[in-house]
Amino acid sequence: MTPDEPLVTITLSLHLIFRLRGVLDPTRAVPGLGASMSEALGVAELTGSAMTQHELGARLGLEKSTVSRLVDGMIRKSWVQRTRDPGKPRYQRVALTPHGRQVADQIATAMRQRHERILATLTPEERHAAAVALPALARALEAELDECSPLSAPLAR
Repeated sequence: MTPDEPLVTITLSLHLIFRLRGVLDPTRAVPGLGASMSEALGVAELTGSAMTQHELGARLGLEKSTVSRLVDGMIRKSWVQRTRDPGKPRYQRVALTPHGRQVADQIATAMRQRHERILATLTPEERHAAAVALPALARALEAELDECSPLSAPLAR
């Protein structure tokens, strides 16, 4: 194996994963639910509790204007509601609506089932390799973002 082969393999694989996972095409992110990947990740973040738009943006790694458009879209779908933060009137808090909680559950179920189907096609050795390699890759990507961007949010909470 040449020194460039792992780099080429990883690059091509990441491009394919992003395309197939629906990062670029919202109809593929959560088929049948009409949720983009950012909406799916947004409702997942809001499942625990309400948070400010700033906090949501930091967790998703989104700029202020982007998270505002994301929240506006989820409000139009009746998934979230925006209220003033009582302790900080300048801040908007975002919380799932009852319908949004149902959608969040549907998205979580659909994603879990999809991941189970994908993992079922792998050999035990491939599953183990993926379980080791993917978190390592995520840590490396996070470290690179930490060096470049103030928006980077930690993976572990």
